[in-house]
Amino acid sequence: MNILVSGSSGLVGSAVMDLLHNKGHTVVGFDQKRSRITDKFTVETGDLCDFPRLVSIVKKYEINAIVHSGGISHPHAGEISPYQTVKTNILGTSTVFEVARLFNINNIVYLSSGAVYGNNSSTVTTLENKAHPENMYAVSKLTGEYLGEVYNRNHGMNVISLRLAFVYGPNRFMPDPIKSILERAVYGVDIHDAKGADQQLEFIYVKDAALAVYKALKVEKCNSSIFNIGTGCNSTINEIAEVVSKIYPKVSIQIGPGDLGYDFIGAFDCSEAQKQLDFKAKYDLKEGIIDYANFLEKNK
Repeated sequence: MNILVSGSSGLVGSAVMDLLHNKGHTVVGFDQKRSRITDKFTVETGDLCDFPRLVSIVKKYEINAIVHSGGISHPHAGEISPYQTVKTNILGTSTVFEVARLFNINNIVYLSSGAVYGNNSSTVTTLENKAHPENMYAVSKLTGEYLGEVYNRNHGMNVISLRLAFVYGPNRFMPDPIKSILERAVYGVDIHDAKGADQQLEFIYVKDAALAVYKALKVEKCNSSIFNIGTGCNSTINEIAEVVSKIYPKVSIQIGPGDLGYDFIGAFDCSEAQKQLDFKAKYDLKEGIIDYANFLEKNK
């Protein structure tokens, strides 16, 4: 397949580019910046809302599948710039879907977020849990899902939306508790944070997120258009600190009680993703952090 990946320099987009290339596909990146040009990929620059630009790229490379991972990708960033979040994540997503419709590209994977659930008291979060977005980022991601369902229903397209847990790993630029702790530990810096130890989040390693995208691309039709993608397990920041301490025992790590302001979302039920997409995360928290640490050590 000739696959267009929007947001190709981002955390998940860059990992998807690598994986799809390794699987033998022709991969074209689309991003505002050309930060990952290599001899393996073609990367075109442009804005998600630039309809003519996107049309020209789809025509030029005869694109027949799209991974839409571009956009503003963090709840805190969404609150800093609500208007830009709406423009990029909603108008940009509608641009991608409409270009796909015009060129009969039915195979689309849209990266949504578990943030659409908002705070909930559930121990386990299933697809039956009502979406209750509590910030502009989550609203924009849920809107993208609704757009995908409308294109599926009205135009016979196959937009699959993946509600990702908190993704961590190489090429993460936005705030991330694992990134914050691990980067300091790699450089031997003692960590004394005033709060955050009790924050619970479901983390998924970026290589697993990319694998989920690949699996979704391979499915021609499925019974659902929305899937939870995670490990099915919440972890506290204190548990992350314990893992990092075992890797870097000489680094002092002390984190005070409290949370970091993220929504509490019960651990994902990912059974439908396993059943319909044949996806199951390969990395647990320890394995993912070790792989991430190895990357950081090699790229100091």
